[in-house]
Amino acid sequence: MIVALDRRLVAVMFTDMAGYTALLQADERLALDRRERYWDALERHHEAFGGTIVQRLGDGSMSMFPSSLAAVQAAVAVQQELAPQDVLVRIGVHSGEVVVEPERLTGDAVNVAARIESFAVPGGVLLSDAAYEQIKNRSDVVAVPLGRFRLKNVGRAFELFAVSADGLVVQDARALEGKGERFARLPSSLPTPAVPLVGRTGELAALTDLVRTQGVVTITGPGGVGKTRVLIELGRLLAAEFPDALAFITLADVSEPAAFLPTLATALDVKEAEERTLLDGIVSLIGDRPTLLLLDNFEQIVAVAPEVATLTERCPMLRIVVTSRAPLRLAAEHEFSLGPLALPSGSEGVSPESVAASPAVVLFVQRARSARGSFDVTADNAGAIAAICRRLDGLPLALELAAARSRLLSPDALLERLDHALDVLTSANRDSPGRQQTLRATIDWSHSLLTEPEQRLFRRMALFAGGCAFGDVEAVCADAETPSLDGLESLVDKALVQVEAQDRLQMLETIREYARERLEAAGESDQIALRHAHRYAALAREVRDGIEGTTQQASIEQGVADEANLEAALGKLLDAARAGDADALEAGLQLCGDLWMYWHIRGKHLTARDYTARFLQADATSAPTRGRVGALITAGLACWTLGAYEQADEQWAEACQGAAGLGPAREVCIAATCRAIGLLGSDLEEASKCAREGAEASRALGFAWAEGLASSFDGIVDALQGDTETAAEKSEHALAIQRRLGDHEGAGVSLSTLAQLAAGRNDLVGALDLYGQALAAFEAIGDRAEEARILSEMAWTHLGLEDAAAARRYFFESVRAYTELASIRGAGLSLIGLAAAAAVDHRPDAAVRIAAAAEIYASEEGIVNVYGDNPVGRELIDRARASLAAEDVIRATEAGRRLTIAETLEMARPGDPAPA
Repeated sequence: MIVALDRRLVAVMFTDMAGYTALLQADERLALDRRERYWDALERHHEAFGGTIVQRLGDGSMSMFPSSLAAVQAAVAVQQELAPQDVLVRIGVHSGEVVVEPERLTGDAVNVAARIESFAVPGGVLLSDAAYEQIKNRSDVVAVPLGRFRLKNVGRAFELFAVSADGLVVQDARALEGKGERFARLPSSLPTPAVPLVGRTGELAALTDLVRTQGVVTITGPGGVGKTRVLIELGRLLAAEFPDALAFITLADVSEPAAFLPTLATALDVKEAEERTLLDGIVSLIGDRPTLLLLDNFEQIVAVAPEVATLTERCPMLRIVVTSRAPLRLAAEHEFSLGPLALPSGSEGVSPESVAASPAVVLFVQRARSARGSFDVTADNAGAIAAICRRLDGLPLALELAAARSRLLSPDALLERLDHALDVLTSANRDSPGRQQTLRATIDWSHSLLTEPEQRLFRRMALFAGGCAFGDVEAVCADAETPSLDGLESLVDKALVQVEAQDRLQMLETIREYARERLEAAGESDQIALRHAHRYAALAREVRDGIEGTTQQASIEQGVADEANLEAALGKLLDAARAGDADALEAGLQLCGDLWMYWHIRGKHLTARDYTARFLQADATSAPTRGRVGALITAGLACWTLGAYEQADEQWAEACQGAAGLGPAREVCIAATCRAIGLLGSDLEEASKCAREGAEASRALGFAWAEGLASSFDGIVDALQGDTETAAEKSEHALAIQRRLGDHEGAGVSLSTLAQLAAGRNDLVGALDLYGQALAAFEAIGDRAEEARILSEMAWTHLGLEDAAAARRYFFESVRAYTELASIRGAGLSLIGLAAAAAVDHRPDAAVRIAAAAEIYASEEGIVNVYGDNPVGRELIDRARASLAAEDVIRATEAGRRLTIAETLEMARPGDPAPA
């Protein structure tokens, strides 16, 4: 006889009394008393909310409730009763199907609930997304999202939530640690369409199936067929299958194959590094998790197709979808040819309803209504509308451009003019694809409707890379004969220029290519390109003044928005400088100088070093101009950050000498402070003198930002010389200035110095508070390198408090940050920290293995001393080695040297078995 299983949909709760085993060893009576109170509270609140305790698991329990709401209410009541009594409990809740047996529950939901409880903190209640779904609309229950996590031995990723209520602990998402790991998010950048996609249901279904089975899918088709729009919609449809691992990247402004990987790395926030290639950095970010990259406008760089193939070979779960006017010709590629929209029938007497149902007409009408709200298909205009769509071959871009004229022209008038334009402006190359000829004719026709001043404005706007603001158009494109405001309004009305988020102006790439051809034909390219370069040189000065003034964060954001334009300006000025244009040389040097702190905060040290080197090499006279001094300051900071300390000191010494000849000015203040930074490791007396000179010159000039910078490093010099009291005074003075200005970068430096001073006088709790403020400052401004440093220093401070669990969490975060930055030395130091944490945890075998892995990892990159200047790590690891037998040390060391970084990090998590 087959007995039916008792299957139920329930909320499964796991609880665990934190620290019970340790307390039992220290004070048995107190431990038993607290456990009794814990069990009593559990039983009462389960009974009150309809729960059933199925198993008692030592100092933990497994139970079930009829609903997630009941489980959450019971969990909150338990925590609110026990927390004031110092009975600390971890609680995790998940909703799912289980099989109920007399003394146990079985099923995947049980495993998931146990994993979620492992992530909870004492005093907190953690929910799975399934449990949260049942209570999210309750006004009396508040839950805070903590991010997506991959749970150990569980198939899908889970979103975790912490219940927030009086007396409950809501953990920091970064501090979560349990049986699993948090997903690193890819920056999605998937655009949000303004209107629904028309007529592509079948294509999207086919593409969705292809992406699930093919490594590379290339959507091909002529310009204007709608490849980008289909790619965006495909991303929206597949977003749920690639949580936090989908990125949309436009390559429209990438004209050289060599720029492909840097563009991809920037879009994915993979940092530049000398120690690894950008390709290796991208591979490291993606790893073996399912990831979807959507690469738009690839046709101009098909020569780099082998790098796309390499990415898919090294990242087996990666899927790449490309839009291109030509296939990539890869063995692993599946080409999907995207055709025009379906057209209305050409038969006579077709009804308006039949015409209106055609996808091409639906799109035309949708766009025409944007120009004239009352536009519709009628018995009178249905024939003309059908003819327009057929004449334009159903190409979406052509339809949009034509529909933009509906404000002034009826369908019959529009058809007449379009008919004329297509007859006159047919491509001379009869062997070109017909649709490309039609698109060119359509753009030609739209262009012919512009006035001469509007045409000048249109072609000049081709020089903007990545969009621009209205003020940029005025500065670059306008003159007495080319008014910008009225002309730009006309271009927007005619769908030749689009208004994006934050009122940025953008051209579709097909239209921009056409405008570039017109600019070349008009003989204006060099003249307008220089105007563009000088405009963005001026914008770089605005970014610099904002960073050094009171709008630091907004200025960084402005630089990010116009990074492509800034690089285009640098390229044009460099070409002109090499051709002997002295004004362009000075402008280029000044542009490099103005971007010094922007590049530093953004982590673009290689970019800074390389551009300044090229402009300095082009400067045959080496005369100490303001531009040269600024470029030397930038070059020195880049070299110093990259570890070329002698070269940095030479560049800063020349900058100081050149600045002195310029008289009292900004450059004198900054050059002196930079020289002090360069001397920190070699001559503290001279460094102190330079820092004081920088501070005094800044005060005399009224340059508060530079005074704060100089005072910060003057305090660091005093600390290194042992005068901690003066160091603290100068750091506090600097911090007051920096907070007044909103200087996050400077405040982070000053706060971290004060934290180090607090740690030096053994005020570790105070140090952690200051470090937390420093970390928040660097996070606000986006300086990932400084975040990594602070995370590591916080970890060592927690270790000093013998809080190995907290230290480990921060070391993990630091390793992640240093890995993003490709800093082998930084990652190695943090791995040593994890080894030290294992030693404090009384896991000497793991400590020795992790240390051996860190040492071999660093030595392979040419780093001799992975322990740095901190003796604590070496002492703890030596102590761990001493606690083992000699043969066990040898065995653990050999095993550690064979570990990968991923295996090393897994070993650093307590409670997991060590790899053999």
